[in-house]
Amino acid sequence: MKKARIGFILAVLLTVVLSSTASAQYPGYAWSTAYQVVNMGTVDASIHVDYYDSTGNVVTGASKDFNAVPPGGSQLVVQYIDDPNLGSGLYSAVISASQPVAAIVNQQLVPNGSATYNPVPPFASYTGEGTGSSTLTLSAVMYNWYGYFTDVFIMNVGAAAATNVDIAYIPGAISGVPTGASGVTDLNNPIAQYATLEKSQQSLSSLGAPGGTYNGRFLGSATITSDQPIIAVVNQHNVSAYKLMTYNGFTTAGSTDIADPNHMRGYFGYYSTLLVANPSATTTANVTLTYTPDTAKSVGTNAPVTVGFAILPQTSLTRYDGSTATAAQSDLLPFYTRFFGSVHITSDIPVVAQINVEAVATGDDQAGSFTGIPVSSATPTIVLPVVLADYYGYYTTSIIQNVTGTGGSCTIAYTSDGTYSAVKNHSASYVHALPANGTITVYEGRKGGQEIGDINHDTQWRSGSAKQFIGAATVTCTVNAVAFENEEKDLALKDSMYTFNAFNK
Repeated sequence: MKKARIGFILAVLLTVVLSSTASAQYPGYAWSTAYQVVNMGTVDASIHVDYYDSTGNVVTGASKDFNAVPPGGSQLVVQYIDDPNLGSGLYSAVISASQPVAAIVNQQLVPNGSATYNPVPPFASYTGEGTGSSTLTLSAVMYNWYGYFTDVFIMNVGAAAATNVDIAYIPGAISGVPTGASGVTDLNNPIAQYATLEKSQQSLSSLGAPGGTYNGRFLGSATITSDQPIIAVVNQHNVSAYKLMTYNGFTTAGSTDIADPNHMRGYFGYYSTLLVANPSATTTANVTLTYTPDTAKSVGTNAPVTVGFAILPQTSLTRYDGSTATAAQSDLLPFYTRFFGSVHITSDIPVVAQINVEAVATGDDQAGSFTGIPVSSATPTIVLPVVLADYYGYYTTSIIQNVTGTGGSCTIAYTSDGTYSAVKNHSASYVHALPANGTITVYEGRKGGQEIGDINHDTQWRSGSAKQFIGAATVTCTVNAVAFENEEKDLALKDSMYTFNAFNK
């Protein structure tokens, strides 16, 4: 085992130029990643990165060191151009630092043999994990689900090789009808320390429901158990639509109080699917969902909608708000024709939640995924690890959710990076009101002629013709809050969306 040389360790699973998988799914293209590490500490940080291959061996000559990264500052690493010592393959990374750090990983395609870094859709993102668990919950697993299937990547972050990694697949139900076969397992998988194992459900036909409404399809959850701590990332693919949604497996048993900072229905073509999974093997979860609108962006009753459900042991609940949703699938019908807001999830036993964000195929055709945030993790201080404005056409939408019944305000302090931004290492702060149980939305794009963000109005970042910004931000609120972010590009009919949770500190 390689010992970390400095005090905080973060495991990051990287799919680096995974040519064998991408060639089968997207001929002529290979997967590649880029990650951004942000210093969440109070003083400058020294950051060290080691890469590990599929056998758990560190890749000689590929390690990286970044020194004097300022508090709130960040470092971007693009594998395609910054890691020439990594060949084609699947790698994982361990980041160690002298201060607490957080990382976001972006995944995208690159044309085979490209001499330059020219990423193309579909795009997705996930977060680095500080610790693993011997039991994981995957809230959404798919086989042949209306064009979607999943790939699961499992990383061993324990102190030794894992020899007993078991996967148990659990079908969900829609209106009481099972959405898949029961009893499917994949047992006794070995994973070397710090290595990553890929398990695809693309051809796992045994998951398909045996007859009925969902014959030959599977939408459900899964549990993974191991004799060593592990983490997992799940890719949700719709290859024909060029859509990719990625989320982190849950390393905890869940929470009885969960925040979903953003839920949409009919919002200029955007909509959400909410999945709530009950990890318990024995106890039914009684769950309440409360939808709170942003009244300035919603069309309908402009009042909260509250509904209750019972979720059987080791099954999941799906609430769908696409344009074809029925009243049985959506909780917002008939109250809203357009909804933009948040959801508060409470339960009598711990559950987990995941949110898929999509746009209709005739519009932006975006796809992203993020996980519900336990209210117990909410704090007044939040780190937004990646913020973009005019970054090769990319921009960020940040949504901050107040998890209390008391109104307050949030100060967002932005810091541009020292490498790619037009104005380097510059900081500026902006103050926003945060309604009780409500949200703040900060949009740094220009769609529809809008320029309503903070960075878009900063006098230094917006001076002259140089306007490119990439960096991070620290949010300081007067109440406890949580947040999530979208990164996207106005690229019609292609999935250019990255979505991820921000970090409370």
